[in-house]
Amino acid sequence: MLNHPSDTPLAAAAAGTSLPGTDLETLQLLQQSQQQVQDLERQLENLQNANLELKASRNKYALLYDCAPVGYFTFDREGEIRTVNLTGASLLGGERAILVNLHFEQFVAVEDRFIFADFLRMVFLGRDKITCRVKLSIQDRPPLYVRIEAMAAGMGDECHAAMVDITERKRAEEHLRESEYNLAKAQSMSHVGSWRSDPLTGELRVSDELLRIMNLSREEASPEALTNLIHPEDRDAAMALLRQGTEHGTTYEIEHRLLLKDGTSKWVYTTVEPSVNIARQVVKLYGTTQDISERKKDEVRLRNKKNELQAIFDAVNDGVIVFDHNGSIQHLNHICPQFFPEEVLAGGGCRDVFHPDVAFSPHNCPVELALHGERVETSLVSVREGHNTRYIDITANPIKDELGEKTRALVFMRDVTLKRLHEMQLIQTEKMSSIGVLATGIAHEINNPLTSVAGYAEALLRRFRDEPSLGTDNRLDDFPKYLEVIVREAYHCKGIIGSLLNFGRKSDGLIGTVNLNGLLLEILELLKHQPNYREMEVVATLKENIPAILGDPSGLRQVFMNLLINACHAIKDGGRVEISSTYSDKERAILVQVSDTGCGIAHDVIDRIWDPFFTTKEVGKGVGLGLALSYNIVKRHGGEISVKSTAGEGSQFTVRLPVRCEQENVRGAEL
Repeated sequence: MLNHPSDTPLAAAAAGTSLPGTDLETLQLLQQSQQQVQDLERQLENLQNANLELKASRNKYALLYDCAPVGYFTFDREGEIRTVNLTGASLLGGERAILVNLHFEQFVAVEDRFIFADFLRMVFLGRDKITCRVKLSIQDRPPLYVRIEAMAAGMGDECHAAMVDITERKRAEEHLRESEYNLAKAQSMSHVGSWRSDPLTGELRVSDELLRIMNLSREEASPEALTNLIHPEDRDAAMALLRQGTEHGTTYEIEHRLLLKDGTSKWVYTTVEPSVNIARQVVKLYGTTQDISERKKDEVRLRNKKNELQAIFDAVNDGVIVFDHNGSIQHLNHICPQFFPEEVLAGGGCRDVFHPDVAFSPHNCPVELALHGERVETSLVSVREGHNTRYIDITANPIKDELGEKTRALVFMRDVTLKRLHEMQLIQTEKMSSIGVLATGIAHEINNPLTSVAGYAEALLRRFRDEPSLGTDNRLDDFPKYLEVIVREAYHCKGIIGSLLNFGRKSDGLIGTVNLNGLLLEILELLKHQPNYREMEVVATLKENIPAILGDPSGLRQVFMNLLINACHAIKDGGRVEISSTYSDKERAILVQVSDTGCGIAHDVIDRIWDPFFTTKEVGKGVGLGLALSYNIVKRHGGEISVKSTAGEGSQFTVRLPVRCEQENVRGAEL
């Protein structure tokens, strides 16, 4: 044991104490020895500190070794476990003391034991790191997938191995493979191929379905090959969009054609979506390409079918409208705008067409009934401002949906205005014919008594002339005057009845010579019996010696009777009606004018007065057929009828009838 420094000779000398028997050399030796002792003490202290640090480091690395997320093993050539860390023991589900000297192969699933044995053999054959993946099968635990990396160590009698749990990764890979398989099947079923490209490197990855669509092998797939397959007529547009997507990072869609190597063509629908980095630079392009050739063919067939149906629609002379299950107009033909305004047909529904004044569809709406499966036949009266009243027959049929959910309605609309007009004309004709028959019968019944009255009155007048003695009787002074009045009025009544018989006589449709002045005088005679005749002034200015014309007397009588009656009806509280006839040698025609100072005709309806059933009279005072019939009759005679009118000032109707040569007067020829 070393002495304390104070006990040394050197210390004594320093204290001024003389040491007997010592010299300078001895003193130096003592000093050197003291220095060496101090150095040894410092070295010992450093060694003790280093030993503590080494022990702490060894404990630290032992902890890291045991608790590392990787299982560490040492195997001998037979696969016997020499050492194992805690993580490795946990992966195998046992204690380290128990696992040592066990063969690792017994923890490997039977189907992978050959793989592990071959892996271990390859490890000890070389000095390189070898990797394998095996499944561990441990009792009472789910299967575990691990990756083992090992390399021979030392003299080659053992190897060090690191084992990592890749179960989750294995499952993810399986899910990925399953997803890729499902994606491939989905792409195959939907004929959609996918691709991915790198604009910077030109790298291109394509799916199997895209190769099938493009009719390429995987070795042939390149950006240039895909570009060359775009149809020449579509290539510029497709490449312009691709450049725009690459430069600006915009997503786009396009339909274009492919011209394949075998000369066939396909239609495809391509969607491209760029992927950009934080600097908004495009780093990837992701695209899908769908084969839509069949869809295009179906679209062509559908368009052809649509054109065929539209041609059928347009060939039908009736209006045809198809309403969808909501009652909205879906299709229509070119006839429909003749029935309804464009604004109604554009996006309208059954309410706009059939019941615009009702908020909800009434129970008798033909479209609603058809949508509920009923076949409907009904009629509609269309009254549009500025248009003629139209009568429309409607037939609505349901169009069944294959699923029975969305029934539509097919509506046919037929314009039966002319038919209704003819029916009403026929009814009116029959009515007038019946009135004529009744008037004729009544006229005969009245005419016979009047003949007797006139005859007896004339006989009494003759007796007064033949027997002068009767004139001396003052009681009989007024008899001759009374008898003259009776005769005059009786013959006046007979004239009226004769005119009535002529007017009521049924037309045989044959032409003959007509004296217009005489015909007009007959009508004026009948007109005297109108209720307001005495309240107005009726003036006739008839040119004498105008030529006769060839025509239908009954028809012409109807024309001028209608014009004169309308003139009388237009006058209220007094007025003037004038009828005149003139002859024009230049035109070889007779002009008959009927004028009145009545209410006149408004400018906005004057063009409609010739339409059937249009009338300005009050309800119940006219059916609107008089002028329409007059117009047709004048036209059948080769003439013209026109009107001039000012509201509040009166009207003037002019009838122009041509005069034919005598040799053209062939009795019995039809007009």
